[in-house]
Amino acid sequence: MNRELPALPSPSLEWRPICSGQQTLTLTAQRVGARPALRLDYDFRGQAGFVVARCDWRRPMPSRYALRFRLRGSGAANDLEVKLVDASNHNVWRRVLKAQRPSARGRRYQLASHELEYAWGPAGGGKLGELGAIEIALVAGEGGAGRLWLSELEIIDTSAPEPWLVECSSAEAGHAGAQALEPAGWWPSPGDARPWLQLDAGTTRPLGGVRIDWLHGAPASGYRLLGSRDGRRWSRLHVARKAGGRYSLLHLPHARLRYLRLELDEACAGLRMQVLPPDDLRSIDDYWHRRAQTEPRGRFPRWLLREQSLWTPIGSGQGRQCALVNEEGLVELDAGSCTVEPMLWLRGRLYTWADVQVHHSLKDGWQPQPAVSWSAEDWRLHLALEMQAGGELRLSYRFDNLGPELLAARLFLLLRPYQVTPPWQRFRGLGGVSPIRRLDWRRGVIAVNGRPRLRVVQRPIGFGVLSFDEGPITDLLAQGQLPTDDHVADRSGYANGALRYDLQVPARGSATVEVLGLPASEEEARQGTTDWADKLGRQPWQAPGWGAEAIRVARSASAHILICRDGPALQAGPRRYRRSWIRDGATMSAALLRMGCVAEVGAFIRWYAPYQRADGFVPCCVDREGPDWLVEHDSHGQWLALIADHQRHGGEAGLLDELWPAVQRTVDCIAGLLDGTGLLPISASHEGYLAQPVHAYWDDFWALRGLGDAVSLAERRGEAALAQRWQALQARFGHSLFSSLARTRVERGLDYLPASLELADFDPTATANAVQLLGLPEALDRAALEQTFDRYLQGWQRQREGRQDGANYSPYQIRIISALVRLGRRAQALELLRYFLAERQPVAWNQWPEIIWRDPRSPGHLGDLPHAWIAAEYVLALRSLYVYEQPDDQGLVLAAGLAPEWLEGEGVRFGPAPSVCGPLRYALRRTGPHSLEFEIETGGRLSLRPPLPGAIHAVWVDGAVWREHDHESVRLDTRPNHYSNPCRVRIETTPGDAR
Repeated sequence: MNRELPALPSPSLEWRPICSGQQTLTLTAQRVGARPALRLDYDFRGQAGFVVARCDWRRPMPSRYALRFRLRGSGAANDLEVKLVDASNHNVWRRVLKAQRPSARGRRYQLASHELEYAWGPAGGGKLGELGAIEIALVAGEGGAGRLWLSELEIIDTSAPEPWLVECSSAEAGHAGAQALEPAGWWPSPGDARPWLQLDAGTTRPLGGVRIDWLHGAPASGYRLLGSRDGRRWSRLHVARKAGGRYSLLHLPHARLRYLRLELDEACAGLRMQVLPPDDLRSIDDYWHRRAQTEPRGRFPRWLLREQSLWTPIGSGQGRQCALVNEEGLVELDAGSCTVEPMLWLRGRLYTWADVQVHHSLKDGWQPQPAVSWSAEDWRLHLALEMQAGGELRLSYRFDNLGPELLAARLFLLLRPYQVTPPWQRFRGLGGVSPIRRLDWRRGVIAVNGRPRLRVVQRPIGFGVLSFDEGPITDLLAQGQLPTDDHVADRSGYANGALRYDLQVPARGSATVEVLGLPASEEEARQGTTDWADKLGRQPWQAPGWGAEAIRVARSASAHILICRDGPALQAGPRRYRRSWIRDGATMSAALLRMGCVAEVGAFIRWYAPYQRADGFVPCCVDREGPDWLVEHDSHGQWLALIADHQRHGGEAGLLDELWPAVQRTVDCIAGLLDGTGLLPISASHEGYLAQPVHAYWDDFWALRGLGDAVSLAERRGEAALAQRWQALQARFGHSLFSSLARTRVERGLDYLPASLELADFDPTATANAVQLLGLPEALDRAALEQTFDRYLQGWQRQREGRQDGANYSPYQIRIISALVRLGRRAQALELLRYFLAERQPVAWNQWPEIIWRDPRSPGHLGDLPHAWIAAEYVLALRSLYVYEQPDDQGLVLAAGLAPEWLEGEGVRFGPAPSVCGPLRYALRRTGPHSLEFEIETGGRLSLRPPLPGAIHAVWVDGAVWREHDHESVRLDTRPNHYSNPCRVRIETTPGDAR
């Protein structure tokens, strides 16, 4: 039974056009015959992009519905997207229809609600409860111009289908077959040895699944569920050779049937059946979400309840696979594997993550060896993880009895097919559910799908397994029991098992259980391990108070960059971003070089180099499937900047000799790419530009920096003529870039620096990158630059107060800290730094995702976690407080962002650490109310800009009066034969406001 909902709003009043870039769309209300219609006149103007007709209309939606409309017209084949937006304007359901070529006769469309897939938003999935808007979009395929008429648009309520007709083999009085669909249920006769139940829908209909509640126990011999369209030819939908649990929930994707038939091979004391529509079980993710909802909270991982659960990696730092652990202690042994999860049976009750207080930590506050603690009133369970040589992951569970009496507890370690990353993070098979088709126990080793994955250290009481059809293993664990079988083969891929350890812990005592996750491949088994304290802990950055915490976070961030690698390939994350973008790699390399990790950057450069094309074009991204040739023109400048940065920070000269032909080809490629604007051509180097590639100034800033670095490399090699030619190219290109920026500002009436020529969009993170790359060139309008960050800070203030417009934001904004330091806006830079330190996800694990949601439990896409590019931006931002490079090798600026309170007592120390001037070491402390003292050891031109209690009025260098200073800074040259090394600088200030 279909019911038409109230008509949609009038086209003449309620529809509005939305276009990307230079595309156009005009909407006109007309009549087609006797029916009202909306005419869409569009023109893609020879470019990629989209046009959208949007109708804002708020109304509740039925549980199932169909969207109908008719399109006729003329034009090329383009993709048609139909989107329903909820009332929050954040969640979207859509259907993409590829290559739709309109016809003059027209075509009717009918889209069932289950065919509109959840696309994005903080809800993470589910049904559309309240409609906020409808969008009809054309996305350029063949592009071109055209005209469409949209008519007969309606939403049909399909939530009340005809009832099923039921037949059965037998029934007890009052519990006939028809009662199977009612709460009372169907009770076959006691003497019925092979009961069956058959349902007839009267017509073919789509199904999503079936739930069977076993009223007095599931049939041990299993059951069969059959389906048919005509009642004569039957297909097996599901065959269970064993059954267990309180109910069986079956997912039937793409099923379209008239008849259902349930057959059993033993007597049954009663059952209840629910036939679920496709809207209820659109996907396997919806299936597991529904199943988790029916169980006590905590019996399944948090993400199965559509709640965000954060994670962090554990790895060797040798550039191979890494494990993950989530907030609640769910451990994924390697990418896409099964997981190990603790549960504790104590005093007749099963404790899960939902029943305890959860705390997080890292070894020494920064080393990438995470821990998760569960705390209750008189006990604590502490999980510590460590990657060992040979690729073994040590999982150590310590149970602490905090009470005054002996405590008996039963620790269960579950192996189940649920990954740590949720389905809204899915990429190439990672995220969501991972199949377990076979579990075996043999001599202390658990094999998953035939491969040894877990080895016990202490002998358990037992190991038990269940197949999917035997029900959730947690039902038995809640009784303190294990299944009796220790091996299982499960065609569904959803087998689960558990280890059992019985603990008798004296008052104030502890007991520890350890298991070892085994490497999944020979490649993983060959990896070594990293002494993190030696690798990164020796970097003697020192600061008191909250500065010490900021330094610990930088060390964690550097470790995360190393852990997320795949061999030499630098990757932006441990799961979703298991690819190597040169954009990310250049920034991550910059951070690693400044943390002393020179060899790792050299290895990355050598690995990436062979993927450059013969014409010099640098691919934007490379992974195990090869290069991605999506046109992103920032890659060429990033490649040059990366090579130069490596050389400046102690990279081997021989690598430059190897790559010199590649450097020359890259410069020639940039020169050949410049179009009539004098800029690089349009590209999609920003996610926001994928639908509409533009002339992105981001690309040009990188190219300008890269050309300058190429000049520096040519000079380093003594190729003066080439350096002169490239310098002229850089100058011409720079003139075109800054002229275009100024012209776009004037033509668009902007008081800020735009991010692209076509869109003139506001993107302060892109502008901050320009400052980081180029410094403060005179050709860049300073007032517009300052206004860009003034405007950003106004929005950030709203964000900090929870008044931001969107449901999320990206911590790429960390990059702005460095720009503010270079602009002399120390107090604002420090304010941002403290804010982003508080925004870590979670705080104790020293990391950020690519996307932070206003609601931290919102099941929205995170990008990846940790996001290694953002980790690198943090390292560079913090380092800029201590030291940053002047452009064109003009030396270093010291202490420009340090917090005044860090100078008290012993003050701050930096280095020895790599820099463009060679190893740099300095100490800075306050020696009196109006005096500071530096001790500096390096060799280069320096500008000292410490936080001052007043204006500088006197400076001494090694005891001699020094006059190269102004009111805010001191200029100094510490190259050999200039001053002692280390040299001492004393600064006296006049009383006044701190500078």
